Amino acid sequence: MCTILKKVLVVFMLIFSTILSMSVAFGQVEYFSYPDTIRVQMPNETTIEYAMRYKRDLVKHDRQKLQEEKELKEKIEQFLKRWEVLGIKNLEEKKPLFIEDLDEKIKISERDEKTLVLFPKDAKVALVVKGKHKLQLDKTGNDVFIYFNKIKQLEELVNYNLQKIFEASDKQLAPASADKKNKRKPLNAWISVNKDDEVGLTYQKFVQEKTGNKHNILLSFSPNIENINGDWLSGISLTTDWMLNNKYRIGFGYEFMYNFSGKKTTNISHWGNFRAMVNSEAIGNSWVGISLGYLIKQRGDFFDNNKFRLGIPVRYDNFTVTPEIYFKKPFKSADKKDKYFGVKISFGL
Repeated sequence: MCTILKKVLVVFMLIFSTILSMSVAFGQVEYFSYPDTIRVQMPNETTIEYAMRYKRDLVKHDRQKLQEEKELKEKIEQFLKRWEVLGIKNLEEKKPLFIEDLDEKIKISERDEKTLVLFPKDAKVALVVKGKHKLQLDKTGNDVFIYFNKIKQLEELVNYNLQKIFEASDKQLAPASADKKNKRKPLNAWISVNKDDEVGLTYQKFVQEKTGNKHNILLSFSPNIENINGDWLSGISLTTDWMLNNKYRIGFGYEFMYNFSGKKTTNISHWGNFRAMVNSEAIGNSWVGISLGYLIKQRGDFFDNNKFRLGIPVRYDNFTVTPEIYFKKPFKSADKKDKYFGVKISFGL
């Protein structure tokens, strides 16, 4: 009975730690490291700009909408009511302003008067933001900016079928986003809308983030399961990685392993690990490398004196598969070879 309880406890711990790890990991990797920029240029010479984290699900091709029509219109109408109280008119004659519509106040400051025209090298287009005044409608979540010249233009925006426009914009952006190579690259897109509310994609580019000489230290937690010569082991790994420009990572870690297929004895082992990996941009967010492990301590005789292991970890997103070879001395059982193989599956960051 005690042995059964131990097995149930280990399986429960494995499932719980996997769910915890996946909830943390997937909650982060669905988004990009910095917001995408999507500009929708309206026929009344205004520009709606989103500085947002534009979520994508490459399996279901489900995309986060730019903005619900009702929500955006309510924000514009709320601002117009507040602005009417201020009594500020003839904005087209004033210097460029940056207007922040906050919860209980409106903040107004001057903007740089320079107009920036972009000429992308990979397309024959000229990109310029229409509207000299900049209005910020939201300071939390997705930041929404509207560039305009006159207050009348904001009143006109409320009358457009924004829901139709945004849904069509999502469809325009979808095909290139389905490419796995673009999954984690921030998106820079320009969309134009004509007088008939027809949407066209003027320009889009998935930008490779420039990290320069940025180095990061990452602490990762990952539950795993491994089959070694027919025996199943569960484990939990803690690893500290030194990330170099998001291209290379070198890490040291500790792994706790438990053999839950044993019938008579409890087999617990403690491993020290070293790994070096390189990021392969050609296959999206994938890593491949080499790992070395040393058996620090064990309870039971599952590994006997097999104190070394060599692995080739291959990771895609949050899943890692590692073929491993254990060597030095054989298991106690006479039918085990001096060298034997295992396959480990890990979940986590």
